[in-house]
Amino acid sequence: MKKAIITGANSFIGRRLCRKLAANDYYVYAIVRKNFSHKEIFDGINSITLIELDMAEYGMLKDRITEKCDLGVLLAWNGTRGVLRDNVHLQHENYNNSILEAENMIALGCETIVTAGSQAEYGINKSLEKITEKTECKPNTEYGKAKLKLYQELDRFCENRKVRLIEPRYFSLYGPDDSEKTMIISMIRNMLSNRSCDLTECIQQWDFMYIDDAVDLLFELIETKDASGAFNFGSGVSKPLKEYVYEMYRLTRSSSKLHFGAVPYPVTGMVHTNPSIEKLKQYVKDIHVRSFAEGIQAVIKEQREVMHER
Repeated sequence: MKKAIITGANSFIGRRLCRKLAANDYYVYAIVRKNFSHKEIFDGINSITLIELDMAEYGMLKDRITEKCDLGVLLAWNGTRGVLRDNVHLQHENYNNSILEAENMIALGCETIVTAGSQAEYGINKSLEKITEKTECKPNTEYGKAKLKLYQELDRFCENRKVRLIEPRYFSLYGPDDSEKTMIISMIRNMLSNRSCDLTECIQQWDFMYIDDAVDLLFELIETKDASGAFNFGSGVSKPLKEYVYEMYRLTRSSSKLHFGAVPYPVTGMVHTNPSIEKLKQYVKDIHVRSFAEGIQAVIKEQREVMHER
């Protein structure tokens, strides 16, 4: 049985990746923050050990895990939303702690390291051209700069130690139990409550990818021995954001008023999310990505249940 270490195991991606790996003959060491109180999200996973460590304590990984591991996945990161994305000190701290955890994972024998990359590494995309992994990275937030610096440093570090590095660069993931601060969840809640929705003009091109599809594709990359480097993760289909809004509106059967243009675009201008996934297709031959209509119905069902419970 292979063994994996996942930091940020309770995250949106992490909890699903734990299940995916455990269902495919991996024993998982799931690293969660101290005093983590929702251990029930791991119920039903037999081949798993939870270890409570804060990010600053990742130097203790090799003391808490006493056997050789095969895979290390770095998902823990502080300050991923709002003003904290531009907190220089916090993002630098994330970088330092991530380097430390990667070093510990490699010391434990991990031959594959996986990071959690981001579209923020590319910076602002005002062009309708698809972003490829060869597009020049010009991050404009401290979050994006720290993520890119981590990837570049680990690329050198892993190459010198003959360790494989995979970085999925996530664009816009969505799915059940996502943060209520995301556009998808907040819009669905408004629509289910028939509250007015204030939006930008929503004419920017966007690409949404369902979370379970992203985890399945990441697992395929992990199992594909010659796959390495950065990979854009998107559905491969982009269209004006307004079309997604209308799809949610239709499926929620809402009577909300949709106020397009009520929210101005930022001073930096309108941004497109339009990734190319051609590199991903080279390594994963049978890519299944569900339609937005199919994925969003699962989110609507979950949000109906959450709102009913309240």
